[in-house]
Amino acid sequence: MNAPAAPAGAVVTGAGRGLGRLIAGLLVERGHTVLLTDVDESAAKGAAAELGDRAEALVVDVRDEAAVHRARDRIIALADRLDVWVNNAGVLFTGPVWQQDEDQRRLTLEVNALGTMNGTLAAIEAMRGAGGGHIVNIASLAGITSVPGEGVYAASKHAVMGFSLSAIADLRADKVTDIDISCVCPDGIWTPMLHDRLDDPGAALSFSGKLLQPAEVVEAVGRVLDRPRLVTAVPGWRGALCRLGDVVPSLGLATLPLMTAQGRRVQKRMLEERR
Repeated sequence: MNAPAAPAGAVVTGAGRGLGRLIAGLLVERGHTVLLTDVDESAAKGAAAELGDRAEALVVDVRDEAAVHRARDRIIALADRLDVWVNNAGVLFTGPVWQQDEDQRRLTLEVNALGTMNGTLAAIEAMRGAGGGHIVNIASLAGITSVPGEGVYAASKHAVMGFSLSAIADLRADKVTDIDISCVCPDGIWTPMLHDRLDDPGAALSFSGKLLQPAEVVEAVGRVLDRPRLVTAVPGWRGALCRLGDVVPSLGLATLPLMTAQGRRVQKRMLEERR
């Protein structure tokens, strides 16, 4: 990627709290003007106010392409150019796939997958012929392996991975070399998405490894911003295990009960510590 001379505009979706809020803070620290988008207006405005004059909030439902385009147009109006777009907004429902109703399936796929597509395409349109840029899509280890209890979520994140890698292939085939797309695939992160899941057996696999702190994922985002990389698993060793499970599906499926049991033990311990 041909980096711009100085940081300009950045957009972070789902930035009202948790990981998105911290990524927005990283970008402000790096000198970007940052547009924090979220469906929660008060959360977005509160986060932007904390980050200072180079941050602004905008209510955006990432499922709505027109709303995503308004965010793109707003950051260009603020900063003249779009450097970075981070697709972070996401939702999670847990339980066996047959227990998730149509509304939950639709919401998960539309926010996590369609929302990422909308953001990626809006960013590409702004970056092409305007100095390039970098799109960071927050996926998940659930995007590269099977996840009992989070099957619809995993499907949405597999879609993110397939779309992102195909999009960068399309860009390169069209001789576009100044736009990068990086997928960051974290293990379970201790954010509001998991705070109320300690007694939820459907979320057990998210607790089966070393539960990540948001700062660890923000650090990984910082690394790919400095050096674009197609896929970054956090932590790397869990990513290697997930890939092995995909290469030998029977082996992966055989180990899942053990990992799920470990996750349940971690949930139980954390729940007891909270009381």
